[in-house]
Amino acid sequence: MKINLSILLLLIAGFCLAQSNQFIYEYTFKMDSLNRNKSETENMVLQTSPKGSKFYSQVKQVYDSTMTATFKNAKATQQTHFDFTSLKQSKVSTEVIKTYPDYKRTLKKDISSNDLLINNDKKLDWKISKEKSKVLGYDVQKATTTLYGRKWNVWFAPEIPIQDGPHELCGLPGLIVKAEDSKGDHSFTLVGTKKIEVNPDEILNKKVSEIAINEEKFRKLWNDYKKDPAKDMRQTSGSSGSATVTMSMSYDGKTYSQDEMLKLIEKERKDALKKTNNFLELDLYR
Repeated sequence: MKINLSILLLLIAGFCLAQSNQFIYEYTFKMDSLNRNKSETENMVLQTSPKGSKFYSQVKQVYDSTMTATFKNAKATQQTHFDFTSLKQSKVSTEVIKTYPDYKRTLKKDISSNDLLINNDKKLDWKISKEKSKVLGYDVQKATTTLYGRKWNVWFAPEIPIQDGPHELCGLPGLIVKAEDSKGDHSFTLVGTKKIEVNPDEILNKKVSEIAINEEKFRKLWNDYKKDPAKDMRQTSGSSGSATVTMSMSYDGKTYSQDEMLKLIEKERKDALKKTNNFLELDLYR
C-alpha cells in the first residue's frame, strides 16, 4: 500500500511535536535603585513542554528573529545598509531554561557580545504559608523564598498542576501566577495563556556560541565590562582589516556610518551603566 509522501511527512512531524502551554506574564521592574518612581514593563513568556520550559521576552523573540533574517539576507545579497527604524528593542535579554522533572535551571545572560550560561541545580527553599487568596480568578496560596539575594513573595495556583513559574521560580505544587520581591522592585503577573504545538527539543536548545560559566566568572566579566563597555565593538571593527566594507545603519530616525554607530553604542552603554544597577539577579552583579 502506497502512502502519499506529504501525509507521511505530516505524520512524522506530528510525532516530533507536543502540546505546549504558553503563559504570558507582565514583568514590571525598576532598574535604577536611585529612582524607584520610574518603572518599566515587558511581556515575558513561559513556554512549557513535557521535557521542560523556556522563559523569555516576547519582544526579544521578534527582535532576534528579525535580525537573524536581515543579516542572513544581507550576506546573500551583499547588502551594506540596514534600516532598523521600526524595530522595537527588548528591555530584557535574560532567558531561563528549566528541565523536567528535576527542575534544573540554566540562566542565559549576555555581557556585551558574550552569550553566557549559568547552570543551577539547587532546589529553591520554599516556605509555604497558610495564607490564601484569589488572583486572576484562581484560588492561590502564598509562598516565600530567596533567590540571588532577593526575597520573593509568590502566589501559586494548585488548580494548574505545573510546578513552574516566571524566571527561575519553580518547584511549588501549582503554577506561580504572581511573584514580587520584598522591595517591590521586580514583579511578574500572569496576564494570558494559550496552547501551541512545538518541538520540545527546540525549547531546550542551546546555541553553539553560548559559553557555560559559574557565578564567580560572571562577576569578573561584568566588572571588566563596566571598565570598558565598548571593548568588544572596537575589537570586532578593527579585526576585519582593510577588506572591511563600509556599512551604514538607520536607527531611531537617523542614519549612521559604521564609526558613528560605534561611538553611539559606546555612549549608550556608558549612560546605561549609570542608571542600571537594580538587577533581578542582584547577587550576580555584586
